[in-house]
Amino acid sequence: SPMLKARFIDVMYTHTEGQLTCIVNSGIPYPPGTDILQKRDFLAEKYGDLKNSLMHEPRGHPSMYGGFLTPPSSVDYDAGIIWTDGVIYNDMCGHGTIALGMAMVSNGLVEEGDSGLTTIRLETMAGLVTAEVSSTEDRVEWTKFENVPAYVAEQDVPIELPGYGALKADIVFGGNYFATVRWDNPDLMVCPENESRFCEMGQLVKQQIKDKVKLRHPTKQHIDYVDIVTFWHDSTRPEAFYRNVHVIGGLWGDRSPGGTGTSAMMAMLEARGKIKMGQTIQSEGLLGSGTFEGCLVRETKLGNHRAVVPTVKGTANIIGYAKWLLDPNDPVSKGFVTS
Repeated sequence: SPMLKARFIDVMYTHTEGQLTCIVNSGIPYPPGTDILQKRDFLAEKYGDLKNSLMHEPRGHPSMYGGFLTPPSSVDYDAGIIWTDGVIYNDMCGHGTIALGMAMVSNGLVEEGDSGLTTIRLETMAGLVTAEVSSTEDRVEWTKFENVPAYVAEQDVPIELPGYGALKADIVFGGNYFATVRWDNPDLMVCPENESRFCEMGQLVKQQIKDKVKLRHPTKQHIDYVDIVTFWHDSTRPEAFYRNVHVIGGLWGDRSPGGTGTSAMMAMLEARGKIKMGQTIQSEGLLGSGTFEGCLVRETKLGNHRAVVPTVKGTANIIGYAKWLLDPNDPVSKGFVTS
């Protein structure tokens, strides 16, 4: 009898302080000799249905996040990674990098370092990101990554929020562009119960920023938009410097403190004289389950801009593995979104 023609795809699921990552580590024949942007284009053109089938329902959900692990394009890297949410591919992701580093070591996808520290050089669309993963004989403990340089693009961009009045946003690059908004309203604090309110405001801020600010990364010409709006205020945790929510695409709030978000926040705070180079801080996210540790380790330049190099440290957990069946005759299998 004839056999059903179907594809299986293997993925690993992790969470980093509550933020899920679906890591796709096999099943895609990337063309040899392609860099990470060419691999992204190949993925979008040939495997867009796969991205949608994993990020969207019925396998995913509106705040799903994922990463496609690829072969490196040169000896300068150990692996490539293409980050994605349910809508667009992302240039960098910090919570995902923390999870990916730990998952690669725990699953034997990279040779473990002798000293209990394994270095993984990741090729991202934002540039080289170097992850350092700590492990013992029976556990993988944490990832600390050195991110691409961060810089402040604009300060004090005026925005207006109905019911809250005139506010200001700083536009900062931390691997992605963020609009960071200091939030001083005690009636609406960052916590899971208030996610939808912050998402509504994030959409409004994103639209106003789009109309007012024209961006282009000094060295990565394809990065020219703000997709993430961050609302932040002082933390109630004595060890944390601030608590924030990163509203992704105006649609959902990052559950974690945010890795590129912590990078952007530190660049913003340092430019305003609130923290110093070399100062270690803890950042708290929407869920509030734990913190990331951030530090600005040195100054550098991005084109004509002064920039800072951030490190971010955190922990993640593997929560499961899936072997998904992708049936070409099932139209719902390709993924769907409801309003």
